[in-house]
Amino acid sequence: LGDLIDKLKEPAESVELRFKITESDFRPVGDRILEELEQYALSKGWDVADDSREGVRISFGTGQGDGWFLLRLSVHDPVMPLNIESNAYGGCRLMAEKLQEFINKQNGLDSQTLTEYLN
Repeated sequence: LGDLIDKLKEPAESVELRFKITESDFRPVGDRILEELEQYALSKGWDVADDSREGVRISFGTGQGDGWFLLRLSVHDPVMPLNIESNAYGGCRLMAEKLQEFINKQNGLDSQTLTEYLN
């Protein structure tokens, strides 16, 4: 098993942010946010993964973050984790900045962790 994972490349940096859903019936809010994120990303020309099963995964090339982020809905908790990985130092921040406008406009989602990360 070790031989198989030895060839895998580690990202230069990675971040996980967790957004609280402020509505008591959190699943419909999370599902709506994921649907709207996919549409938002497509309208921006972002590379949305065809096989996003857990949430919405978006990739960015060199100079745009050189990595990916995945926003998903927690199965049991009123939380939306955002995982970001980049092959370039500063890439996670760059991708988070791209997402900030969308996240800040979402009703029912506490964007405080993103604001704190970017400050």
